[in-house]
Amino acid sequence: MRLGALTCAAAFAVGFGFCSPLWAQGTAAEGSPSVTPQVEQRSLATAPVIAFDRSRVLAESALGKQLNAELEKEQAKILAENDEISAALEEEERDLSNLKPTISAEDFALRAEAFDRKVTAIRAEQKRKSEAVQLMFDQGTKQFEDNLNQVLSEIAREVGAVAVFERAQIYMMSGTIDVSNEAIRRLTVVEPNENLDDEGTPEAE
Repeated sequence: MRLGALTCAAAFAVGFGFCSPLWAQGTAAEGSPSVTPQVEQRSLATAPVIAFDRSRVLAESALGKQLNAELEKEQAKILAENDEISAALEEEERDLSNLKPTISAEDFALRAEAFDRKVTAIRAEQKRKSEAVQLMFDQGTKQFEDNLNQVLSEIAREVGAVAVFERAQIYMMSGTIDVSNEAIRRLTVVEPNENLDDEGTPEAE
């Protein structure tokens, strides 16, 4: 492999996409909000239809904040590793380039190929770590959605609602049917991974 092919090899980390923390993301970990057996009862107005602001619920609930913090921590860890590895590879590449005039073409080719294999292996390892963070995000999202669906189903039963909408789906509405604050409050005490009881409750959008 020619040395020219090594140019910018240390930038191997670029292109490893992360799931952006547009809302709270990550996996449930130790330190999760404690489960309170008895939820404070609040009076909710009877309504045939209720709505919620998904972005608010995801951003302001305790579970959402926990997921987002976990994701950001893992992303920062990988980005720091990428920066450190990139700097080391750039230095190694410069050393190899400086060595070229002092060794035979055959020796240089062997060294260049070994460096290329090293870069490829590191790239694969960092990609694996990035994919693990993506998996953590996907699992955390599913858990959060399960908990959110459970909370919205409970609220719908309590107020007699037959449908649940996101605010973005509604052109005009009365603020009295917005249950975002109640959903945020309940998501601080909901039992993780509970099975949802779909009987007689609105299906999630």
